[in-house]
Amino acid sequence: MTSSMVLRRRLARSASITVLAIACVSPAIAQDSEAEGLGGASPADIIVTGFRNSVQTAQAEKREATGAVDVIKAEDIAKFPDNNLAESLQRIPGVAISREGGEGRSISVRGLGPEYTRVRINGMEAVATTGGSDAGGGVNRGRGFDFNVFASELFNSLTVRKTASASVEEGSLGATVDLQAARPLDYKDNFVIAGSARAGYNDLSKAWDPRFAGLVSWQNDSGTFGVLASGAYSTRTIKETGHSTVRWSPAGVNGGFNAASTLPGYTAAQINTAPAADGSNWDSLIYHPRIPRYDTWTNDIKRLGLTGAVQWKPSDRTEITVEGLYSKSKTKRQENYIEALSFSRTGASGKSQTIIRDGEVNDQNELVYGVFDDVDMRIESRHDEFSTTFYQVNSELKQELSDTFRVNGYVGYSKSKFDSPVQTTVVLDRLNSDGFSWDYRDNDRSPTINWGFDPNNPANWSFINGTSDVRIRKNEVTNDYLSTKLGGQWDLAEGFKLSFGGEYRRFRYDTFESRRFVAETSSGTLTPAQVAALTTPFGGVTGDPAYGGYVIPNLQGFVDTLGIYCNCVTDINGRAVDFRVNDRDVAGSNPNATAASNTGNIKEVDKALWFQVDFEQEFGGVTVRGDAGMRYVKTQQTSFGYGLASGVATPITVKRSYENWLPSMNLVAEFSPEFLIRFGAAQVITRPGLGALSPGGNLTLQAANQVFNQGNPFLNPTEAFNLDLSAEWYFAPGSLLGVSLFQKDIGSLSGTQISTLVPFNQLGFPLNLATDQGLAPDVPVTVRRTINGDGGKLKGFEVNYQHQLDFLPGIFRNLGILANYTYVKADLKYPGPGGIGVVTGPLTNLSKHTANGTLFYEDKLLSLRGSVSYRSGYVESFGGGARDQNTEEGVNSAINVDASIGVNITDALTLTIEGNNLTNERKDQYIDEDNRVVLNHTFGRQFYFGVRFKY
Repeated sequence: MTSSMVLRRRLARSASITVLAIACVSPAIAQDSEAEGLGGASPADIIVTGFRNSVQTAQAEKREATGAVDVIKAEDIAKFPDNNLAESLQRIPGVAISREGGEGRSISVRGLGPEYTRVRINGMEAVATTGGSDAGGGVNRGRGFDFNVFASELFNSLTVRKTASASVEEGSLGATVDLQAARPLDYKDNFVIAGSARAGYNDLSKAWDPRFAGLVSWQNDSGTFGVLASGAYSTRTIKETGHSTVRWSPAGVNGGFNAASTLPGYTAAQINTAPAADGSNWDSLIYHPRIPRYDTWTNDIKRLGLTGAVQWKPSDRTEITVEGLYSKSKTKRQENYIEALSFSRTGASGKSQTIIRDGEVNDQNELVYGVFDDVDMRIESRHDEFSTTFYQVNSELKQELSDTFRVNGYVGYSKSKFDSPVQTTVVLDRLNSDGFSWDYRDNDRSPTINWGFDPNNPANWSFINGTSDVRIRKNEVTNDYLSTKLGGQWDLAEGFKLSFGGEYRRFRYDTFESRRFVAETSSGTLTPAQVAALTTPFGGVTGDPAYGGYVIPNLQGFVDTLGIYCNCVTDINGRAVDFRVNDRDVAGSNPNATAASNTGNIKEVDKALWFQVDFEQEFGGVTVRGDAGMRYVKTQQTSFGYGLASGVATPITVKRSYENWLPSMNLVAEFSPEFLIRFGAAQVITRPGLGALSPGGNLTLQAANQVFNQGNPFLNPTEAFNLDLSAEWYFAPGSLLGVSLFQKDIGSLSGTQISTLVPFNQLGFPLNLATDQGLAPDVPVTVRRTINGDGGKLKGFEVNYQHQLDFLPGIFRNLGILANYTYVKADLKYPGPGGIGVVTGPLTNLSKHTANGTLFYEDKLLSLRGSVSYRSGYVESFGGGARDQNTEEGVNSAINVDASIGVNITDALTLTIEGNNLTNERKDQYIDEDNRVVLNHTFGRQFYFGVRFKY
């Protein structure tokens, strides 16, 4: 992992940039420190508006809550300073984010990943999914929520509930996140119109993109009826460049290197030592990158979001709310690669043909420098077009039947549909090329690669049947929820309230993937003249001439010339080529059924009953309040998928049900208005990931990767017993010092993967699926399935410090600090290397250390903010879940620095400048405990220049 010295340098640099973002805005700060504030405020004035007011409002909600709650408020639309909601949530203690294309995509809370966090929109559980790069997780087919679907301007309140109550729906081990859109009766004024217009610029993509948001709210004079509408639209052009390896593997796998190889200090036998099945000799093997390559990705994203709300209070005892939300995100994604394939290929035409001419192995047994002959080269172009459409409608009735008894009802429906009609990859190849080399000695994250020929010359590339791919894949994922709730509240006596209710929730998940009938390398052979006509010059990794350039396959040329989208059998230079793809009837339409595990559906019905007693009493001058209750839930699941036998897809349906009793308790002891202690205890569950519940299986068999994925519809939910203890000291207005301790005793963790190398000819598939791609019939295949593994204890603590520095002299009294730090540790048991034995390792997606700091200044004229977010490295798979004879796969630490400036021209008009990722932080994925690079990409710095108004 990254060394402590490098980390200290990065932290120091990031802190310096944050401070400078505040301090250098006005050189006159020091000169005016004893005079007026920057906006004309006298030293006696404390500005409690804007961001400062949002902090105080959020603190008030946190203090009054019974459970452990953190809140972010945006008092007006468009005031969240981040690209999306995930980036705003990372400011909360214990919340860390994972990024895709430089934007926050998903969150982890207290070390637990997105599958363990439930998200509610306007009070209703929802799932929103989208696509991404293979390295970023690809298409989301799980329960995790993709926050990059929504514009942040659609919501004005984010709440993270870290402890459970019987009255809140089950399903979370980490937290329940509430996203709340604005409501008309939230505003004091009868009429409100607000909006923003910004222009975004990225210094890597060199693109300017617009971003607009607006809100209109009206209510009558009596405040009993109101209507609100809001909207947001934006485009963004993201460029992502760098180096990747598609993992590292031992030299002795895939047939080993050619016997004529020469590597100083090693014999051919030592080079090609085979890995032991139990991992006993893995530390002594020589490792090399599987597919060393340069990458350039671009994303053109358009987002539209609309919200609406109507509130009506026909009497003092009745309130009716109806809300709607619509969001549409559309992306065009282009990935270009130049790569060396031989090092991952099996069979006589694979790595065994490649000769090492020279090289150097470092102390970690990594082939960091090598010169090779007979290497197969490839240029690859992948084009995706996908969209996510989300809509939700919900209504709520609150009715007081008497002074002591109230009822409430809620009904809502939401639907999220991810649709990717285009995911197409075309390639050109160059076989048995000499003089290829890589050199990681000066930079282990970004090597110097010499291709040994001119990749800009189309004559150096070929399109060869049986070698060159045409991949045509389509994906759909649909999630829809129906939620109904009915509850009541009864004031039993002074300081005691009984709440109770029942819920019915119906969730449906449907996924579909389409692929070609035949092997993707069955694509015909093109003449040199045809190849030349199907290439386009490309400027290289970063556009810097130092990296050189290369031609790339022209997808539209393949479509126009070869008719790859015809869904038919066509003729290419006298050869019949099958470009047919399967439809939803997998069993009937695709005899190979390679997309079977990603085609299926799940219906889940949850029926719950609960009761909860809320109380508040005083004992010896200490106010004790809290809640205690029980939740009962029955889950009924029907899973449908396709099982594979001898290459034939057979529909399979599995039904099951299970029940859970979930007690919970939260206590708050207020020793004074400034100091309180909280305690929480709860039994909680998270249901298994949706993709893992499929009863089917799928074979992904390519020259570079052979994996059989198998589902398990009998997975049990992950159960845990949570304990939380915290102390909070509100030592000054708008200020807080809090310390929290937490422990989660995880009983049975679902999601553990077993990997076993099984000869392909023992799986029951037609042997031609392997032999058509140059693979031996007995080539080892990695079998992956999800099981209920052992659990373990997760422990940690949080420190939360917020201070409005109004005790300082002059304008410095307008400064404020928000800072937090979280430490989490969890060691769990995993299947060992090759699926043999058991090893202990960290929980996946868990970062031991996360920290956030914000320094802000606010007066009548200026609003300044600088923020730093740090997330330490984390593993994504461990033990038997890691691939290619490696011990783990993960992501290295990251530090992100953001800043914003607001200048109030009038009370209604503000000019804004915002900057994200100011240090141009890279995404750095690794494999193995030796920290071998898998992906190292940069995204550029993002700036926004705009205006915000409110009337």
